[in-house]
Formats: sequence, structure tokens, C-alpha cells
Amino acid sequence: MPSELFEDMKRYIGFGKADEDSLKTLLGPLTSAFPDIVDKFYDAILAHPNARAVFAGSEGRMARLKVSFHKWLTELFSGTYDEAYFKNHSRIGHVHVQVDLPQHYMFTAMTVVRLSLLDQLAKATPPELLTAKATSLHKLLDLELAIMNQTYREDLVKRMQDLERAEYEARISESEHLATIGQLAASLAHEIKNPLAGISGAIQVLGSGMDKNHPHKEVIVEALRQIDRLDAAVKDLLIYARPKPPERAVHDLGRIIEHCLIMLREEPSLRTVKVHYDGAGRGHAVHVDEAQVEQVLTNLFLNAAHACEDGGEIFCRVTRDGPRTNIVVEDTGCGISPHQLAKVLEPFYTTKARGTGLGLSICKRIVDSHGGDLKIESQVGRGTRVTVELANPS
Repeated sequence: MPSELFEDMKRYIGFGKADEDSLKTLLGPLTSAFPDIVDKFYDAILAHPNARAVFAGSEGRMARLKVSFHKWLTELFSGTYDEAYFKNHSRIGHVHVQVDLPQHYMFTAMTVVRLSLLDQLAKATPPELLTAKATSLHKLLDLELAIMNQTYREDLVKRMQDLERAEYEARISESEHLATIGQLAASLAHEIKNPLAGISGAIQVLGSGMDKNHPHKEVIVEALRQIDRLDAAVKDLLIYARPKPPERAVHDLGRIIEHCLIMLREEPSLRTVKVHYDGAGRGHAVHVDEAQVEQVLTNLFLNAAHACEDGGEIFCRVTRDGPRTNIVVEDTGCGISPHQLAKVLEPFYTTKARGTGLGLSICKRIVDSHGGDLKIESQVGRGTRVTVELANPS
């Protein structure tokens, strides 16, 4: 708040030389009451749990604040209300931001100060002078509130700007970091993919020449299973590092879901859970990339299956909500803790012993590229619900 504005406010409320002189005469009579007023001021603040929490365990800070407040009271009656006065009293608002004191406590506590000063003023002033001196005091305390309020606001805005800037810089840094990882992942994936295919082919040739009862047959089968797992990880890395824009057309969402479930029917993790889909045979036209949506649903079904113990259940349903079609995949599995839930959409974050941690981040990216949204709700011990929102074709 520029000091010019302070002078303008003084003119606006008529705070002039007469008020300055009047207040200056009160310093002597009121000085002895200042310690009691300081104690009442902070007692009023500490009477409220939220305000008291600001000073919890900070006796040293409270002592320093009381010294500063006593000085502030003395300056109130200095008789000089110039730029230096303004700058000194602006610090009060800054301090309240620094200690995280909610702004409304400044106003309510100032009422305590006002009433205390008026009470002392009545004791120290002849009745015929009381009204004039009380009016001068009211004007000054209103100016003080204006100074505190403005400086509090300025500091609060600056703090918010600093936090926003720090968050923005952190996001930029993270984006650059992830971009570098993505480039590295793409290079590694390309280097791994072709040799992996060659190894798989060679092992299949070796396995084809073995009798089904050969003692090494199980080793061959397990090796091919591990190669498939590595191949899936490589594909995830490539998809994340080199995302393709969706090739959209109008498709029947019900048929995509049914095809997905048929393809997953023999997946080991899905053999021990019951899958309920209540949209069979119903048409749900959506404007999507069929392969990409199928990839999203496959990932969601597998995640749900992995979260369920034997005998768990997965429910899938499709609903329309105005311009949106919602796909809900819900399981009765172990659920996700709030800490984990905040991170599950981040790339490379996983709670599984195996996996790249890219599945859900790829799903999120695909859904976003379709102009949709992916939401996850979960409760530990009760299960997880994932909702995919897609726009209906116009």
C-alpha cells in the first residue's frame, strides 16, 4: 500500500493536525496500561483454537510479538504519522502473514485493543475532552486496520504467487525429466524388441523339437512366458514414449467391451474372479479409436483382477450422461490407500512387484486424447471404481 494512499485515506476520514496533537497528549496517561492491553490482546487471540495453533510451542515468538506490540502501542500516540510511521506499522500485517495468523483474527483482536484503549481513555480524560479524543483514536485505529489489511493482502498474494511459481517450475522440471526418460525408454525399447523376437523364435524352434514329456519342456514354456512379459513391458515403453493420436470412428462400445472380455477369458488372473457385464447386446455408439479404447479396458480389467483375491468380482457397466458415455469398471478387491491413489496415474509408479508402472498413465493419456476423463475412487478393503468418460458422437 503506497504511503500516498495512506495520506489520501487520512484526508478522506479527516484525520489531521488536531487529531495528531490530541493523540500525542495521551501517551503519558496511557503508557502504564499498555502491558495489560498487550496481554488482553493475545489472550483474546489464544482463546480460539485455530489462532492458538499458530503460536503452539513458540513461547519465544510470543514474547517477541508482545514486545513489538508494546512498541506499536507507543507509536500510536507518537503524534507523528508520516511515511516512516506507515512503513513501521505496515510490518504488523507482514508479520501476521509470516506466522500464518488468519486475517479475521486481526479484526476481532483489534476490537479488544479499541475497547481497552477507550476504557483507559475514559479514566484519564476529563469528560469535556473525551468525545474529541475518542473520535481521534477511532480514526487512527481505522487507519491501522486499513494498513494491516492491505499489507496482509499484499503478502498473501505474493506468497500465493511464489507457491504457484514453485509448483509451475516443479512441473516443468518433472515434464523435462519425463521427456528425457521417455526418449531413453524408446531407444531401449527399440534395441530390445528385435533381439527379443529372435530369442523367442529360437526358443520356440527348440521347444517344437521336444517331446511333450521332455524334462526341459516346462523350462521352454516358462522362458516363453517371461519373454511375453518382457515384450509387453517393451510395448508399454514404446506406447508411452511415442504416443499415437487416436484414429477415431464411430464404434459400438458394447462390442468393444465384449471383445475385450473374450480375449481375456483365458488370462490366469481372470479365471478366479467373476466378471459381470450388464450391457451385452446393447448399442452404445462412441467416436473413438477402437484399438486404443480396447487397450484401456484391457488394462482396467487386468488391474481389477489383480486386486481381487480368489472369488472376487468385477462389475462393468455403461451409462449415458448427457453428452457423455461412462464406462465403469468396479472390483471387490483390496482397494488403494489415499497415498497411493494420489500417485497411481503418474508414469512409472506401481505397487506391483512386476510391471513398468505405465499402464494407468497410458490409459489416462489415451482417454485425455479422446477429450474424455478418467477418474479413480477406492477404499482399502472394499475395492476400486474406475470411470472412463467419453464424448458421444455428434
